[in-house]
Amino acid sequence: MPDHKFLFKIYGVRGSYPVSPTGGTQFGGNTTCVMARTSNQIVIFDAGSGIIPLGKELVPEILEHQKKENGPFHITLMFTHTHIDHLLGLPYFAPIYMPQVHLHFIGPATVGVDFETILRTQVLPQYFPVSMDEFRSQKSFYNISENTFVHFNNSSEPIIGDVRQQKPNNSGFRIETMKYYFHPKDGTYLYNIQWNNHKIIFATDIEGYKSGDQRLINFARNADILIHDAQYTEEQYRMFCGYGHSSFVMACDTAQEANVKKLLLFHHDPNNSDQDLLALEQNAQKLFPAAELAKEGWSWSV
Repeated sequence: MPDHKFLFKIYGVRGSYPVSPTGGTQFGGNTTCVMARTSNQIVIFDAGSGIIPLGKELVPEILEHQKKENGPFHITLMFTHTHIDHLLGLPYFAPIYMPQVHLHFIGPATVGVDFETILRTQVLPQYFPVSMDEFRSQKSFYNISENTFVHFNNSSEPIIGDVRQQKPNNSGFRIETMKYYFHPKDGTYLYNIQWNNHKIIFATDIEGYKSGDQRLINFARNADILIHDAQYTEEQYRMFCGYGHSSFVMACDTAQEANVKKLLLFHHDPNNSDQDLLALEQNAQKLFPAAELAKEGWSWSV
């Protein structure tokens, strides 16, 4: 890992389905995947097609770890929800095939189906030639709820707690959750990613409100970075109201009310060209000057 204590990096920014590089190279064509990490703790959020290049990037580090350490290389994967565009890269994530890797899968049960069962269903023989049990990595599965938090306590392995039973440690690397209900069929989870006094909010696949959603505003209050679904222009939103995604105006309103330092507009519509996205960004900056389009390869470190 480079010489910084905390790194956040984006690997996939598109919504719904990947797009080819033709006409969309400036911001990227992969579906949702972002990573937050310290020197010995790696958390990946969602496994859209962006997790494929991320996996390739991690392989040399895993092999180097194997030379120096006896224990497994731990990677935590947290899921906002389990729609296919947020899962489709998982079978192509190189570390899932490596026996020296321990993957910790953390995500929500959906429409009454256990999270582990949902992941296993994605790689049934009817859909993929390698089953979950045939992937050679070590695997652990955890269901989350709105009261879940995850912290690391200087360990590479996640520690999962319930805010109703214990208070999260306010130092180190930790993640808190918020259930957001306005995304079909069973909502989505937002993540408050914290490292010491720094805070990043990952809020994709949400349908917001004009003037902002007060629960989200409170969740994102004074964040360094708010990553907010902004799939639509105002005109597009009128056509797709109820689909579970926001306009850039909704994202800007929330950022303004929450007093965040930077807003990253996320979950780009696959039908929007670079020109469309640049126009969206320019209009967003009129409302919130610290807004910019999320881009594959964008990173922030402290």
